[in-house]
Amino acid sequence: MAESPPLKIRTMATLRPRTAGRPSHAHLVGALIAMTAPNHAEENTRSFVVSLIGIVFAILSQCMEASTPVDWIEEWATTDFDRPALVFDDSVVPYGYLASEVSERARSLRGIVSSGEVVPVLAGLDFPSIVDLFAHMAVGAVPLPHDGYGTQIGGRGAENAVVCLSTSGTSGGTRLVPLTMANLTASVEASRARLGTGADDRWLACLPLTHIGGLSVFLRSFEAGAAAVVGAFGGATTSLIERAHPSVASVVPTMVHRLLVSDPEAIASIDRVLVGGATLSGSLAESARSAGANLVPTYGMTEASSQVATPSPLERGRRVGSVGHPLDGFSVTIASPGDDGAGRILVDGPAVFGGYLGEEPRTGPFVTSDVGLIEPDGSLTVLGRSDDVVITGGENVSLPSVQDALSSLTVVDGVAVVGVDDAEWGTVVCALVVASDLDAAKDAASGVLARHAVPRRWARADRIPFLPNGKVDVDTIRKHFEVKGT
Repeated sequence: MAESPPLKIRTMATLRPRTAGRPSHAHLVGALIAMTAPNHAEENTRSFVVSLIGIVFAILSQCMEASTPVDWIEEWATTDFDRPALVFDDSVVPYGYLASEVSERARSLRGIVSSGEVVPVLAGLDFPSIVDLFAHMAVGAVPLPHDGYGTQIGGRGAENAVVCLSTSGTSGGTRLVPLTMANLTASVEASRARLGTGADDRWLACLPLTHIGGLSVFLRSFEAGAAAVVGAFGGATTSLIERAHPSVASVVPTMVHRLLVSDPEAIASIDRVLVGGATLSGSLAESARSAGANLVPTYGMTEASSQVATPSPLERGRRVGSVGHPLDGFSVTIASPGDDGAGRILVDGPAVFGGYLGEEPRTGPFVTSDVGLIEPDGSLTVLGRSDDVVITGGENVSLPSVQDALSSLTVVDGVAVVGVDDAEWGTVVCALVVASDLDAAKDAASGVLARHAVPRRWARADRIPFLPNGKVDVDTIRKHFEVKGT
């Protein structure tokens, strides 16, 4: 990759952090020393002061736990004002300036929004949007980040939450997930323990803030005092990677494919690339390995505050769908496993939410829509969603397996596979492909698939439609085949 000019550092040295929340431990203890130490010369009094300071530290450690993610920002702003918090294409925003701007915006929100109120907040990957999102948290409101499309629902009912997110299912559902600070903290700490990330890392933040995959990157960064390299995924992503040198990335398989096509050196330069949101196909994983990329398949969901299972370095490179052992604090079990050990995945732990907004509270393990199995060593293999296995003409067909096989064909540049109800077959397998010659794709399919798994309906497209979170827009594709019936 070509040499790039250095980034501009926006230090804002003349500013001082204007924190909206609690003072730091150091400020409080420092004030105590300033008030007490000069007034006592006796040795026993000095010892008393030292003991008292120790007690204050202990009390503060217990009482000053973060109440919102903004506290993480403020703590790092106080500790190291100029420490990079956000890295954009042409500038770096330090923690001190970020805390100052969040505090300023929070002051303007007081009296407008109330504590516990779910407030729709337009959330793009730009500095004003990031400030606005965390400022709402700072005043006790519960921001519901959105991208400006669809209907955003505000109101009450999430008093203990710090953020509310829409579910990121492939059909674009609108159920809302309130997450508490306890949920988010448990998730961030478990992720850090598994990945070994810290303050010196730089996280590539290219997933939308409207989804847990995007928000969690900022949370992990701010908790650790790391920097988030910010930019919406697109044509400029490779240049951002080249200029800012992120060490960790969180992406979906589609993004991996596009980076491999546009600039394989860019994705290979990142130490760890977490891949979630959909099953990482064998062919894509092999292409990434050949390019030198270190992909880390991960399994998670909005309802569990992001990551649930991620392989350690020794566990990587196993069968397709293997996502390693559950993170610390998580319990993953299989409901009603069949003869092959597969069944619906159940998830429990402190990062799991307490129920959808406006619905009855829930307790116990969360029943996911995913099918998987626990391997003999305790690791988890995700086989797909419960609706990813269809019965067509009495035969079970795994849609992800069909898609993986078609993706391996040289005549296919992109593919999405869905199942559609059919009066004769029960369900028919349908394939939307990006290919210059659809007939050639059909002919080649019989060479990589069993006869009953070959799609019965085909359509050609210039591109595969995706949802804003980077997942395939299954609902739109399914409706296309339902209408066309071909």
